[in-house]
Amino acid sequence: MLNSCVMHRHTGPAPDIMVWGGVGYHSRIPLVRIAVTLKSQHYISKVLEPVVLPCLQSLATAIFQQDNMQPHMARIVQRFFVNHQIELLPWPAHSPDLSPIKNMWSMVAQLLTQITPPAATPDQLWQSVETAWSAVPPRTHPKSL
Repeated sequence: MLNSCVMHRHTGPAPDIMVWGGVGYHSRIPLVRIAVTLKSQHYISKVLEPVVLPCLQSLATAIFQQDNMQPHMARIVQRFFVNHQIELLPWPAHSPDLSPIKNMWSMVAQLLTQITPPAATPDQLWQSVETAWSAVPPRTHPKSL
């Protein structure tokens, strides 16, 4: 079961990057660095097609969870899910943010605070985020509900 795929914008005193990541019951999905403002077509071509779709197709059964960010809810994205027979976990528009990946991002952020010296460029920050993402022990990353 693929659980919780959202984006996280990491900001600090110097660099700023946007990152997409996802976790599943027994897996963590490779991060995607979002280099531009995320639009629905970019979400499909840079995240859903190359990363999410192969992951979901490798599972016997899967439900995909995402938040209600505007690019996620666009008709073209919803059509992508229908065309690829991807089941979505309903996520009410004004629900409390209970997404399990928030815990993962919290652990990544905590690991980033321990890196010295802190990243001074977006590329250094990207490398640090990838390292921190991989460093979260599997037993602690969020499990599906």
